Amino acid sequence: MGDKMDKKSKIAVFVSGTGTNLQALLDASEDEAYPAKIELVVSDKDGIMAIDRAKKYGIDYVVVPYSAQDNGQMTADNIIAELKEHEIDWIVLAGYMRILHSNLIAAYHHRIINIHPSLLPLYGGKGFYGDRVHRAVLEDQCEYSGISIHFVDEGVDTGEIIYQEKVKIDKDESVDSLKNKIHKLEHKALVNVVKELSMINRKRGNMKRALISVSDKTGVVEFAKGLEKLGVEILSTGGTYKKLYDADIKVIRVEDYTGATEMFDGRVKTLHPKVHGGILGRRDNEMDAKQAKEFNIPWIDMVVVNLYPFKQTMLSKDATHEDKIENIDIGGPTMIRSAAKNYKDVLVVCNPEDYSTILKNISENKLDVDFRQQLAGKAFEHTAHYDAMIASYFREQNNIVFPETLTLTWEKTAELRYGENPHQMAASYKNVRDNFINLFNAVQLNGKALSYNNYNDANSALNLVKEFDKPTVVALKHANPCGVGSDDDIAKAFIKARDCDPKSIFGGIVASNRAVNEQMAEELSKIFLEVVLAPTFTDKALEILSQKENLRLLSWNTDSFSNLKSTADKFVENTQHMLTNISGGILIQDVDDICGKGFDAVTDCEPTDDQVQNLEFAWAVAKHVKSNGIVIVKNMQTIGIGVGQVNRVWAVEEAIEHSNYDVNGAVLASDGFFPFADSIEAAHKAGIKAIIQPGGSIRDEEVISKANELGIAMLFTNVRHFKH
Repeated sequence: MGDKMDKKSKIAVFVSGTGTNLQALLDASEDEAYPAKIELVVSDKDGIMAIDRAKKYGIDYVVVPYSAQDNGQMTADNIIAELKEHEIDWIVLAGYMRILHSNLIAAYHHRIINIHPSLLPLYGGKGFYGDRVHRAVLEDQCEYSGISIHFVDEGVDTGEIIYQEKVKIDKDESVDSLKNKIHKLEHKALVNVVKELSMINRKRGNMKRALISVSDKTGVVEFAKGLEKLGVEILSTGGTYKKLYDADIKVIRVEDYTGATEMFDGRVKTLHPKVHGGILGRRDNEMDAKQAKEFNIPWIDMVVVNLYPFKQTMLSKDATHEDKIENIDIGGPTMIRSAAKNYKDVLVVCNPEDYSTILKNISENKLDVDFRQQLAGKAFEHTAHYDAMIASYFREQNNIVFPETLTLTWEKTAELRYGENPHQMAASYKNVRDNFINLFNAVQLNGKALSYNNYNDANSALNLVKEFDKPTVVALKHANPCGVGSDDDIAKAFIKARDCDPKSIFGGIVASNRAVNEQMAEELSKIFLEVVLAPTFTDKALEILSQKENLRLLSWNTDSFSNLKSTADKFVENTQHMLTNISGGILIQDVDDICGKGFDAVTDCEPTDDQVQNLEFAWAVAKHVKSNGIVIVKNMQTIGIGVGQVNRVWAVEEAIEHSNYDVNGAVLASDGFFPFADSIEAAHKAGIKAIIQPGGSIRDEEVISKANELGIAMLFTNVRHFKH
């Protein structure tokens, strides 16, 4: 890379006369430290002194007589061929007495400079050149004249001015004396400007040509203008071309560049050897360079591409299958992958957030291999993410749940302070296809950023509280509920949840499935909590809770979660899977989304309607308790929870012993079957009157018999809810 960066710029000087400015550049280039080298002299006539100067220094020269037959196009094409052959970086017009054809100007946009003997825009344009300028300045009795060096555009002396310097006109000034003064200024200024432009050439790392074709056009105009200032030629397509063109950026349409018409309603536009050859060709490979020259394939040094909005189309409920198929980008990923593969020679850019860094690194000569490799890595992440979304969509279309190879993708939402423990690094990622109620779709109204443990606990609380249609509040700690309550009054529902275990709720999470009102907020504010999440908060509730600046408040701006349940369309439901990391791989399963009603009564004594209501409530909670899990409920309130015991009877005993209430008359739910009758005996001893459990044990008859003996009603759900 160092050799490439230090390479001298190759200059072509266009002349029509004696070539004194050419001589000034030749003298300067004798110094090894001068960053430019005269590679070619171009003239419209033979036998002039400027050609003799080129011969003396052993510099290639070419005489291309002007042909008016086609308005100079053939002349321009012949000159362009010579310039390409010599790999010219900059063109200097030094007394060249022809107006350049637009083809030549387009081919070397912002890389052609002209020196004019006046302070433009004064005394510029058609008819003003050489002695005519000096004579006009003197006739007008001007106090000053000078020189202007400018970029060449399709006008006459109208291009962007690079440098100007003025000279005072003496009282007895003649045309010859003024011309001599101007020539001295020209020689010195031209040498300095070519030096500065050549240094820019070094800074851009020989980056001469960029292809820009983006779906997300954020910042692309400013980025392209920055490249244009660095003398980078810009190719573009479709909507990007129009946006850049409308912003007065000199841009070449890809179909004009390749000579191939865009086809099939835009499906084929960049899939062309002149594009991919220019990207994939290895600059240091002799055979690649030879073939590029043979087939007239210029190098493309930067590819700026991001892809059709497949994700947005896929998530749109109004988009048809055909709409989604048409938004699968083909040319874009191909160019990105080509550029990323050839990252040592081609800069690949797919994220608008990188634009400013890239312009800065170009100007500071920091396009090293490490930087290029980082961008290549981002590019492959970009295309892999894109392809994974498409694969996911087709899995859903084809009703494939567990494919032979599984490619999943998420988008990072935040880098977290740390993980489960301070020595663990962590970040949060969201499922791009899940637009249902989840933490990533919530609006945070107050408090610090969510931590890793906040995410984990809040997710558990949210999943539990969504089980209920009636107003319900969940209190949760370390991913296990410590209290759940239902009541027509949401504030009373919270009190029920809190009072189940008023110690464990300290520093925990509270989730409500109804709006938090003023009364509930007053109660919440009395204890230390990490997170409160709810469909929404009343203004007064938000005012009260916001006084705790660290308390995280999450909202979905709706009155009830049940109002949003119908918004989950088919593909969202089908993407609800649980992943568990194990050494060497992952386990994947459907989400446990069955709770159900219509249970089987298996005992002689059937539960009352009130008991059934409480049993259903207890069963919904048990689904979210770590196994072995036991939940005791009375009056739509958990009054005892046994969590994570390796022996089921221990979980029963824990739920009873840790209760702050009299459990006599309560009901009990178990996430798994009872392997022995000992749990039934323990429950009866505490006064439990009804039990709900999956059933399925080889000792079910023994368990049912014991329940009958003790007068306990029992329901079988025929569904187990293990949670590990």
